Amino acid sequence: MKHRSIATSITVLSLAVSGQLYADTQVSGDTQQSVQTTKQLAPIVTTATRSAQSIAEIAGTVQSIDQAQIQQQAAAGRKIADILAQLIPSLGASSGTTSNYGQTMRGRQILVMIDGVPQTGSRDLSRQFNSISPDMIERVEVVSGATSIYGSGATGGIINIITKRASDKPLGFETKLGVTSGNDFNHDALVYEAMQSMSFNQGALSGFLGATYTKRGEIQDSHGDRIAPEPAQTDRSDTETIDVNGRMTFKLTDQQSLSVGAQYYNDEQDSDYGPDYGKNVAVLFGAKPSLKAVKGLQLDDQPFTERYGVNAQYRNENLFGQILNIETYYRNEKARFYPFAAAYTRAAPVYAVLQSENESKVAGIRAAMESNLNVANRNLKLTYGVDYDHEEGSQEADRYNLNTFIASNGLNIKSTGTNIAYGPEVTVENLGAFLQGDYTLTDRLNVQAGIRYQHIKSDSDAFSPTTELLIADDRASAGQSYSPAVIAAGSVKHNATLFNIGPVFKLTDQQQIFANFSQGFSLPDMQRVLRDVQAGFVVQSSNVEPIKVNSYELGWRLQGDEGLNLGVTGFYNTSDKVVQFKSDRSVNVADTDQRIYGAEANVSVPVLEQFSIGGTLGYTRGEFKDASGQWRELNALQISPIKGTVFGEWQDGNGNSLRVQTLAIKGTDKAYKDSLQAVYDANVQPNAAAKVKGYAVMDVIANAKVGPGTLGFGVYNVWNTDYKTVYSQAVVPVYGAISSLPAQGRTYGLSYSVKY
Repeated sequence: MKHRSIATSITVLSLAVSGQLYADTQVSGDTQQSVQTTKQLAPIVTTATRSAQSIAEIAGTVQSIDQAQIQQQAAAGRKIADILAQLIPSLGASSGTTSNYGQTMRGRQILVMIDGVPQTGSRDLSRQFNSISPDMIERVEVVSGATSIYGSGATGGIINIITKRASDKPLGFETKLGVTSGNDFNHDALVYEAMQSMSFNQGALSGFLGATYTKRGEIQDSHGDRIAPEPAQTDRSDTETIDVNGRMTFKLTDQQSLSVGAQYYNDEQDSDYGPDYGKNVAVLFGAKPSLKAVKGLQLDDQPFTERYGVNAQYRNENLFGQILNIETYYRNEKARFYPFAAAYTRAAPVYAVLQSENESKVAGIRAAMESNLNVANRNLKLTYGVDYDHEEGSQEADRYNLNTFIASNGLNIKSTGTNIAYGPEVTVENLGAFLQGDYTLTDRLNVQAGIRYQHIKSDSDAFSPTTELLIADDRASAGQSYSPAVIAAGSVKHNATLFNIGPVFKLTDQQQIFANFSQGFSLPDMQRVLRDVQAGFVVQSSNVEPIKVNSYELGWRLQGDEGLNLGVTGFYNTSDKVVQFKSDRSVNVADTDQRIYGAEANVSVPVLEQFSIGGTLGYTRGEFKDASGQWRELNALQISPIKGTVFGEWQDGNGNSLRVQTLAIKGTDKAYKDSLQAVYDANVQPNAAAKVKGYAVMDVIANAKVGPGTLGFGVYNVWNTDYKTVYSQAVVPVYGAISSLPAQGRTYGLSYSVKY
C-alpha cells in the first residue's frame, strides 16, 4: 500500500504541475495561439507502398512515430523494444531481456528494417530491437499485418527504423548526457549514457555522424535486488553498448542523389553474476529456483551482439518521366548467447553445457520504379521493381565441463575445448518481383492492388545433428569410437505468388475508411529446424515448407487538426502451418490450420489548448487445430495478451512537456487450459503454454527548457510494481522456471541535451 500511495501522490502532483504550467502559459498570447493552431497533416511514409504516400491515402494500418515521440521515451539505457511496445498497439510487450523473442505483431513474424535494410533474416536471433540506439533514430514507420510488398518475412507487419539525416543548418552539433538509477540509488545500478552527433549541409553535399556510448550496471527488481541473468535469451545487466551511425548524401543533379550510410553496433556483457541453479544444479532436476543472482561467475566469453552494415541509395526523379530508387546493402552480424545446460538425449537424459554463437552475412539489392499516369482522366500510380538478397548463416557451440559446472552450482563455466556445429551452414537466396498500383476511381475513392512473385532457395551443407556430435564427443572422452550420423546436403526451393488489394474511401478530408487483403510469405528458420532432426532425415522441399499467410483488415481513421488522432482496425489472418516451440527446445512446423483475429485502436484527443489524452488497445486471439481438428488457443509466445496504454500529456510548444502514461496487460490462462485438453500426434506437437498473470506499470516523463538545452526527467514503473513480463511467464514450459525472472522495479532517468 505504501508504494501505491507514493505513486498516487506522484501522479496527482504531475497532473497538478501540468495544470499550473498550462495556466502559466496563457500569458504568451498570440504567439502561443499560433503554435497550437497549426494544422497537422497526415505524415508521409514510404514503407507501406514502396513510394512516398500520405497515410490518409493508404489502404492499411500504418503508423509514423516521429523523433520527438522517441526522444521523449528514451531515458538513458532504455531500449527501442520498450519504446515501441508503448507506442504501437499491435506490438507485444517488451521481454526486458536482450531479445525481442515472443514480441510479435498480430501474432506473426515482424520484418524489422533499418533504412530499408532487413534485420530479420532466415536465422531469426530475435535481437532486431537490440540493434540501434534511440538517439540515432529520425522516425519509425510501422505497417501492421501481412504485406506482399516486401515478400518473405513480413507476415505480421513491418517496422522500418529510419536513422537521422543532416539538418538544414550548414553545421550543427548535438550533445546528450544521461544517467538512470534504480529505486535505491545504488551506484551498482546506474546507467550512464553519452551521445554526440554532428551534421552539415553544404548544398550539394550533406552528412550526419553520430555515436552513443552506454554503460549499464545491475538491473534491480521492485525489492531492490539484482535480477538474475536470463540463461535462455540473455539479459541487459552489466553491458557496454557502442552505436555509431553515419550518412553522406550527394546531390548529383537537381533530380539525382546518392546517399551512403554505415552503422557499427556492439553490445557486450561483462558480469560476475550467474543464475542460481541451486546446490549441485538441483534446479535442472526439478527444484524450485530462487531466481537470485549469485556472484562468482567464471566465464571467459560472455554474451554479445555485434553488427555492422553499409547501404547505398540512388534516386533519380526523372528517368524517362519516372522515379527510380535503387538500394544496395550488406550486413554482418554476430551474436553470442549465455551458456545453458540441457538434456540432449530423449531416453535416459544426458546433460551437456553449451554456449552458441551465430554469424549471418546478408547482401542484397532493391530496385523500384514509380510512374504517374493518367487513365480515363484519373490518376494511376504504378510502382514496380525487383528485390534480391543473399544470406549466409552458420552457428556453432562451445561445450563446457559438466562436472565443473555441477560442482560450482553453475558458476564455473570451463571449456572442454570442444566446438561443434550447431546446425548446418545455410545459404538462402530470395528473389522477388512486384507490381503495385494505386488508382483514383473517384474524388473520394481510390483502390490499391498489387502482385508479387517470390522465389526462395535454401541450400544446407552436409552436417551432423547436435545430439550425434555430443554422443561422439562423449564416446571419444571415454576412449571409444563413434561415427556420428551425417545429414546429406540438401536444397529447398519454393515459389509463391502473393496478392494484395484494398480500397480507401475518404469520408471527409480528415477521415477515411479502408479495407485490405494481403498475403505474406515466410520460410521457417531452416537452420534452427534442422538442428534437432534425427539420423536419416533428408532435406528436401516437401519437409521444409514455407508459411503463407492470408491477412484481412477493415479500419477507420481520423487525423484532424491540433493533434486529434483516432483509429480502429479489425483484422483476421490465416495459415495452414504452425511453428511450435517444444519443451525440449526443439522446433516443429506442424501441418495444421492456424487463425488469428483481433482489433487494435489508437486515440489522441486534445482536451485543452495544450493538454491531450489518449491511449492504445491491442486485442489478439490466436488458435490452431489440434490432432482431433478442435481449435485450441496459441500460447503467449505467439499471441500477445490484451495490451492497453493510457496517457495524459501537456506540451507548451516551446520544448516543455509532461506526460503520464500507463501500460497494462490482461492475464490469461486459456492457452494453458487448452494445452491440457488438446490432442497431439506426430504432426501436431504439445503446445507449451503457461498461465499469464496481468500487470500494469505507470511512467511519468517530463522535459523542460533549461539554459541552451533540454532537461529530461522520467520515473518508470512509478508504482514499483512487482511483476513478471509476458515473456518471463510464457517461457516457463520451454526454458524452465529459471528464466521466469521478475521485471525491473522503479527507475529514475535524468538527461540533458543541447543543440548548437
